[in-house]
Amino acid sequence: MIEVKKADNSTEFKIIEKLAIEILHEVYDPIIPSEHTDYFLTEFQSESAIGKQIKNEDFSYFLLNFDTKNVGYLGIQKLNKILILSKLYILESFRGLKIGKTALEYVNGFATDNGIEKIELIVNQQNQNTIDIYIKNGFKIVESIINSFPNGHSVEDYKMEKILISK
Repeated sequence: MIEVKKADNSTEFKIIEKLAIEILHEVYDPIIPSEHTDYFLTEFQSESAIGKQIKNEDFSYFLLNFDTKNVGYLGIQKLNKILILSKLYILESFRGLKIGKTALEYVNGFATDNGIEKIELIVNQQNQNTIDIYIKNGFKIVESIINSFPNGHSVEDYKMEKILISK
């Protein structure tokens, strides 16, 4: 059984941090320097960073469970009528089991229940499998962007969006 469970305490944030360390190096080290992955983990996906995002930036985090095992996580940020799908990561050995699909259905339901007009996300241009999954789930590439970080590294990303409510 797949479950999406809201993470709301430091123990759960630490579980997400551990998942992030494993998943992000596997996903990103082939396409960006591992030092940048480490930077990204520390700045955005550590226990303390997650707590600050929830407290100060209207983020919500969720653990993705498969048969009671923590196998991934989801991070979203509500900005007025836009929902930012900030993070959706699943352990490699659990991909292909509809966990991502369940997570995206959860995001769509959350958005609908909260009067969100569109969902936006950023994805690395070299991450074609993930791009294909988002397109299959109704997202469109709307912009090619270069994201620069304070550690001096830059990445080429796509901004994708899914419109939920006609304007």
